[in-house]
Amino acid sequence: MADSPNEKPKELSLPNPVADQRHREDEIEEAPRNDDELEKPAIGSSFVEVNDEKRAGLNRMGTNATNTSVTTAATIHPHSEPKPWYKQPNPLRWGKIEPIPEARRPSPEHNASFFNSLFFSWMGPLMSTGYKRQLELNDLYEVNPDRSVDPLTERMRESYKRRVEKGEKYPLLWALHETFFWEFWIGGMCQLAASVLQVMSPFTLRYLIQFATDAWVANHSGAPPPGIGAGLGLVFGVTAMQILQSLCINHFIYRGMLIGGMARASLISLIYEKSMLISGRAKAGGADAPDVPAAKAAAEKDAKKEKKKNKKKGKKGQADVDGDGAGWGNGRIINLMSVDTYRIDQASGLFHIIWTAPISIIITLVMLLVNLTYSALAGFALLVIGIPVLTRAIKSLFIRRKAINKITDQRVGLTQEILQSVRFVKFFGWESSFLQRLQEFRNREVSAIQVLLALRNAIMAISISLPIFASMLAFITYSLTDHGLAPAKVFSSLALFNGLRMPLNMLPLVIGQVTDAWSSISRIQDFLLAEERDDEAIIKPDAPNAIEVHDASFTWERTPTQENESTVGGSGPKSKPKKGTKAKPKDIEAATPPSGDDSSTLVEEREPFKLQDLNFTIGRNELVAVIGTVGSGKTSLLSALAGDMRKTNGEVILGAHRAFCPQYAWIQNATLRDNILFGKEMDDEWYRDVIKACALQPDLDMLPNNDMTEIGERGITISGGQKQRLNIARAIYFDADIVLMDDPLSAVDAHVGRHIFDNAILGLLKDKARILATHQLWVLNRCDRIIWMDGGRIQAVDTFDNLMRDCEEFRQMLESTAQEEKKEADEAPVVAAEEEAPKKKKKGKSLMQAEERAVASVPWSVYTSYVKASGSFLNAPIVLVLLVIAQGSNIMTSLWLSWWTSDKFGLSLGQYIGVYAGLGAAQALLMFSFMVSLSIFGTTASKNMLGQATFRVLRAPMSFFDTTPLGRITNRFSRDVDVMDNNLTDAMRMYFFSIGGIISTFALIIAYFYYFAIALVPLFILFLLATGYYRSSAREVKRFEAVLRSSVFAKFNEGLSGVASIRAYGLQNRFVVDMRKAIDNMDSAYFLTYSNQRWLSTRLDMIGNALVFTTGILVVTSRFSVNPSIAGLVLSYILAIVQMIQFTVRQLAEVENGMNAVERLLYYGTQLEEEAPSKTIDVRPSWPEKGEIIFDNVEMRYRAGLPLVLQGLNVHIQGGERIGIVGRTGAGKSSIMSTLFRLVEISGGHITIDGIDISTIGLQDLRSRLAIIPQDPTLFRGTVRSNLDPFGEHTDLELWSALRQADLVQDEATITTTTAATPTTSGNALVVADTPAAASGNSNNRINLDSIVEEDGLNFSLGQRQLMALARALVRGSQIIVCDEATSSVDMETDDKIQRTMASAFRGKTLLCIAHRLRTIINYDRICVMDKGRIAEIGTPMQLFEMEGGIFRGMCERSGIRLEDIRLAREVVDNDRLA
Repeated sequence: MADSPNEKPKELSLPNPVADQRHREDEIEEAPRNDDELEKPAIGSSFVEVNDEKRAGLNRMGTNATNTSVTTAATIHPHSEPKPWYKQPNPLRWGKIEPIPEARRPSPEHNASFFNSLFFSWMGPLMSTGYKRQLELNDLYEVNPDRSVDPLTERMRESYKRRVEKGEKYPLLWALHETFFWEFWIGGMCQLAASVLQVMSPFTLRYLIQFATDAWVANHSGAPPPGIGAGLGLVFGVTAMQILQSLCINHFIYRGMLIGGMARASLISLIYEKSMLISGRAKAGGADAPDVPAAKAAAEKDAKKEKKKNKKKGKKGQADVDGDGAGWGNGRIINLMSVDTYRIDQASGLFHIIWTAPISIIITLVMLLVNLTYSALAGFALLVIGIPVLTRAIKSLFIRRKAINKITDQRVGLTQEILQSVRFVKFFGWESSFLQRLQEFRNREVSAIQVLLALRNAIMAISISLPIFASMLAFITYSLTDHGLAPAKVFSSLALFNGLRMPLNMLPLVIGQVTDAWSSISRIQDFLLAEERDDEAIIKPDAPNAIEVHDASFTWERTPTQENESTVGGSGPKSKPKKGTKAKPKDIEAATPPSGDDSSTLVEEREPFKLQDLNFTIGRNELVAVIGTVGSGKTSLLSALAGDMRKTNGEVILGAHRAFCPQYAWIQNATLRDNILFGKEMDDEWYRDVIKACALQPDLDMLPNNDMTEIGERGITISGGQKQRLNIARAIYFDADIVLMDDPLSAVDAHVGRHIFDNAILGLLKDKARILATHQLWVLNRCDRIIWMDGGRIQAVDTFDNLMRDCEEFRQMLESTAQEEKKEADEAPVVAAEEEAPKKKKKGKSLMQAEERAVASVPWSVYTSYVKASGSFLNAPIVLVLLVIAQGSNIMTSLWLSWWTSDKFGLSLGQYIGVYAGLGAAQALLMFSFMVSLSIFGTTASKNMLGQATFRVLRAPMSFFDTTPLGRITNRFSRDVDVMDNNLTDAMRMYFFSIGGIISTFALIIAYFYYFAIALVPLFILFLLATGYYRSSAREVKRFEAVLRSSVFAKFNEGLSGVASIRAYGLQNRFVVDMRKAIDNMDSAYFLTYSNQRWLSTRLDMIGNALVFTTGILVVTSRFSVNPSIAGLVLSYILAIVQMIQFTVRQLAEVENGMNAVERLLYYGTQLEEEAPSKTIDVRPSWPEKGEIIFDNVEMRYRAGLPLVLQGLNVHIQGGERIGIVGRTGAGKSSIMSTLFRLVEISGGHITIDGIDISTIGLQDLRSRLAIIPQDPTLFRGTVRSNLDPFGEHTDLELWSALRQADLVQDEATITTTTAATPTTSGNALVVADTPAAASGNSNNRINLDSIVEEDGLNFSLGQRQLMALARALVRGSQIIVCDEATSSVDMETDDKIQRTMASAFRGKTLLCIAHRLRTIINYDRICVMDKGRIAEIGTPMQLFEMEGGIFRGMCERSGIRLEDIRLAREVVDNDRLA
């Protein structure tokens, strides 16, 4: 791994993301099949070289996460000088090393000559460069212009449209066929020729063996032998047939794979384009939403399409998919793009086998009948009966696989949940409980996989031995019907039966692939047929006003049926909020609609939000505010103007282009500058003004590379406020004449908000039409007019003064919001907290750790660890012995046949037949036992290694999780484990088999024809050279392909999540062009992997054919001395070998890829740093009794090399004291907790609790004795009980009482509710109504201990989740409670409840509370004000308030807290205590 000897020393001291990125090939080895693949952070983000300044110009739009980082590669890799040829023993390394090209070169395949194309020689220069030095991105050829995605997509779209208009039944299928017609059928013809040749060459063997027999008989009887010419002619014939066959097969596979890749590319492009156009109605799954009087024109257009669609679907006999409410959510679209296109790609590779295999089987049967007369039918009957039975058995495997996938999903889901809240798991010391739950899932999963693999192995063993048994039956029948077994007929038939193995094994596989692909094509076709939306606004650049709206009504779509959404990846928090809820911005975000397929009927029935009868005009340079209560339709109004809602009547006229600044900032994974430019040209002066107006300059100065800093996907590397300001900057820079802003000031601090309002909205944009939806009332009197929304209608449009004067309700609203404002002012610092969090980490070079990587091939130590993990070192020899015996019995069977044909032992017919049948059966059994033992040892190893890795990851310090992207960890626990469970043992089995087969065949040949050894040596050396030569470049090309593919995925995801913004800015085309560039980039590497493989195949086939030729010549020349039976045996085997050789090389690469996964898991299981031990000394069970905490000169930094966060902290907290901790963001408040729980070890000083220095005791002991109510209340999937008490240490009574104290259940049946949302859980219908009235009418609204908790607790509102966190701390019953802004996300009412509970339940315990709302802590015993990692002030609230100019005093004044408030609060507490 990182310290393996062949790691190149890093030449530069900067982190080398490029190098790391190159070796992430195994990250994404094959196209992703599981969803977590899609979440992978784009590689190499957060580090961009300076020279991108130059490149930024080239790539305006792009997500340059991947491409910049790859291009900078060249600057980082130095290349070794070539040695002179006489010092270099390997001739392939002679000659000069090509320099790295400046730019990528066009593909030489485009103008390659016929022979160059035939033998793939145009790959030569690339292969030789790759062998002499590491390939760089610029070495890869560009995509062949004939195969570029642009012309192909255009051709395909044109053909598809034409067919849809004609009303064809399967337009997409035929469009694909038309687009790739020539290439497709050339491949088909190649395959047909190959199939015929494949049958003919074994049949020709018959004559060759007959020739040898005649010579042998003549020699022994003294008759004149046949001339040698005939024999040589046959040898040349067979060899020529083999050469032709190998070229045909190679070109068939190459063409097939290419068509797959090209079809995939054009389909991804079409899907992406469609996803930019699909209407909201289709997306939500209501193609005919009956409640909507659709706009006339749209209706007519749809009617045509619908008719066609219904006609098509009617024939298929399935319900009208689009109306069933499944909809096309982002998750489903991503699935189309990743899974479905991949299936089509896979299927087209070997598609022609579907019709050529049956042809070759029929020809084989005819040949067998010629050879063995009707006896062949006996063998054939077995095959005819066996194949369907096997196919049925394979189907049953699919069902089992589905069941296993469910368990795997649960395990991965749980792993992801644990990792997302790992800080929380550590706070509570719950690692062992979760490890146990994971272990249970894993045990179930592994035992199910072992059963599945055993069944699969049985099927494999039978299908491999079917031809053996078939040939046995045929030969036995043949000999029993009074035929002598003539070697010529027998061995040519044996070769024919062996030749059947390939088509018979491939056919079921290909049929499976094609059926999968067929369903994928129809799904993509349904998507492409879905309704599109036209922009309903009329654009009139010469209109007098910027916007005119006449009698317009708009509607959102109904919410899609939930099931698809929650099961398919990609619709997590990052997808746009669901349509049904989007209209009510503030509250609904608190509770996402219940997820899961049992989402209650409540959601279904809810009418989509509508805007009705809108009439207004907005002048060319007016600033109009849109106000209204929560859920009144402010966001909807802007979305309607941005073209995101469906217009049901009326008209909208826009006088110009628009820029849209949505509530959720959509950030691209690109540099900060690209995010602002958004595809416009760079205009330095304007750019600087925009940055200034949006107050971004100070942020830029903090970022490592100023505005060239790369932003992680979904903006994860910047804070909420920064995202929002970037969003505003983009809208301003775009310089459109209409700017729509949806509450952009909500996520920024008050003073920043004022700055933006003055300098941007009233400054740079003063000549534009601006529409601003807002909750900030201070802006209203500075707007030209106000649109006041209520319940989807416009209440009034007027100036501020008129509304104040004429409208009582308006004044009331202002007053009610003034209170909210005051509350928000208390909360204001919350925002700052988010702003600051990432910055602490960002000071260093790049935040995310580059992944440790495998260089070159996998070291032997990994193999030994793998064997060891399977149980014991003895397992390897056991497997090998079984393999040797199985191969031995295979050779014995055939040898016995040859001895029988020459009657070597003079036994009776019955004895020969008996031994022959016995050997065949033994061979099948031995093979089965070899396979099963291998797969059982493999899965056991995978189980043990995963257990080890999970344990080690959970014991890793927090710094590991801060610097490692989550996707990378889950990727190891899902993708890599999947490879180890399912693919690795298969790859090993096939590899061992083919190696065993080859070696035993060679041994057999050499035993009889020892001259063969002479030919074998040079051929073997050639073979090794060819594979080494191939692998050095193949590995790199594969890595680039993986990197470039993840860039396509990242762009696709990003585009999908930003469709609203892209549409509003009208930039669809630009994004499509960008997407196509990325696809072409991926394909340039993807297609090279195929030509690379074919280059190797043609070379290896030459070696194989040379072996056939040598054997043939040896048989002819030693025709007098070797028994023809043996000659026949050898010839029939050598023909099978040619295909084996290629297969072996491919399998070796597979095994290596699989071992890469092992290596990465092993790294997590053995190399990660660990926290302090969980147990050290024994701690008395009652500790801590008093709860006295002493911080003595504590210093702490988050990681080595970062500045101190706590600098000499001294504080003595008495047992039972209640301390409030306040301070501005980044002052070190939360760091106190981290040190107390030892999430981060302190750099100096001591912390003692009740006289014990906490650094001396085990972490488990420490953390299990403290309780915490964290800032973000984390719930895990399970039940309420498992969330409160995962170890089952408490009685139900204690749990109920905690729920009662936390106010989650009441003594009576009613519940007063948190107003945050209306959750409904599956199972024990907990219906929390918005109004107490409704609640009292409902008797089944209890939260039970067995109530289901969904992932992240999404079926509870935020307020309820915080109450659960409180209940959790109550159950703990510790003497010391730490409370981290526990009430940041609840309304005032719930906050008071929590405070009351904490006052009563935690009486007499030590309470440390970090607070943002000062009101919650003014009644505490002491308040400690932190500043810059030190304690600035500490004392009772009264003392601190009386300090003139003190920090605390200033905070109180800003929050409007007066001296009497503090007195009052204090009295309440004292009264409580007396009571």
